[in-house]
Amino acid sequence: MFVHTGFIPNVANNGGVVFALTNRYDGYSQPPYDSLNLAFHTGDESAVVERNIACMLEAFRTLDPRCANAQNLAYMTQIHSTHCALLGENLCGGYAGQNPNLINVGEADALLLTHTHAPSMVLVADCNPILFFDRAHNVAALIHAGRAGVFGRICSLTLARMQKHCGTHASDVYAFIGAGIRKCCYEVGDEVCKKLEPKERERHIELRAGRYFLDLESLLRAEFENLGIGEWEFLPKCSCCEREFFSYRRDGVTGRFALVAMLVD
Repeated sequence: MFVHTGFIPNVANNGGVVFALTNRYDGYSQPPYDSLNLAFHTGDESAVVERNIACMLEAFRTLDPRCANAQNLAYMTQIHSTHCALLGENLCGGYAGQNPNLINVGEADALLLTHTHAPSMVLVADCNPILFFDRAHNVAALIHAGRAGVFGRICSLTLARMQKHCGTHASDVYAFIGAGIRKCCYEVGDEVCKKLEPKERERHIELRAGRYFLDLESLLRAEFENLGIGEWEFLPKCSCCEREFFSYRRDGVTGRFALVAMLVD
């Protein structure tokens, strides 16, 4: 179920963030969504997706004693934008909907987390799932960074939102980047290459046998360096190469895996 889990403490050592990256196993969805599909928009049965999420959340609670009481799970309607939503305080005390454990915060591709014990997730199937954690202020953000998001500098815009709302300094930020499509598999056309400046094309596009392959990882690394992000970690896995992950590029109709995070104190 989880291919990677972690805990990053804050500088005061009185809190931090617990996070986990799922794979596609140990769920209940039938092909082509087999088996731990966590997204409602793929065409999978909603009741099965809810069961998968409940199963995942139950496993997440066991990762750390401070996660034991996690109930509501927030997620976004992701639209390949650069908008960062704020997980408001009113969402942390419950939700009077058909499913009391699931909260859709609306259309966004980044979610700012400022309250403890409020788990959230970002969904992907080749895009980069990213966690920013501000160790000084014990706040975090989950980011959906596909090609549109990376080209639109969603990480920079999310950091600006964290700076404005929470006083975040880039040097205090730890970034974790989960599995996503890497340059080994991400072939693009000339129209995509032209969206980059010439120097960016030289650095982030690889030419192989007359075909172009985009390196989103190197684009993100360059952006993090430019921003002054304190520390980052890329999970060395390609979602398209490795079949433990859902991949839209590889399979077309498929499910979504998730990066889940929760602030704790």
